[in-house]
Amino acid sequence: MGFLEKLLGKEEKMAVEDYEELDLSEYEAEIEAEAAMHIKVAEVTGINEIPEIKRQIYDGNIVIADIAYIRHDKLTLDRIIKDLTGFVEEINGDIVGLGDDYIIITPNGVKVDRQKIRGVKR
Repeated sequence: MGFLEKLLGKEEKMAVEDYEELDLSEYEAEIEAEAAMHIKVAEVTGINEIPEIKRQIYDGNIVIADIAYIRHDKLTLDRIIKDLTGFVEEINGDIVGLGDDYIIITPNGVKVDRQKIRGVKR
């Protein structure tokens, strides 16, 4: 079916075989390459994840760390929070808790505003 037939309204049903499967990985790679910063999600199960989180921050990415798994281990949690807090102070980044289960760690030049966005009061 040509462009004019489609435009003028002559209908022709397309078969499943007429559709082509697209490889989206090449498009995703292009989009990812264009971004200067990514938001990464980390699941923290112990101190083993901390070096990779720091590497991501050094690379200029924001990390949202799920700390729910270690919340019950107060000693490990305190050690990780202290380590990450010292790290972001050194690089002039930021760290903030998001509820009880998440922390957000940002690189140099990115700060987290602690004010919640609310509707405008009239």
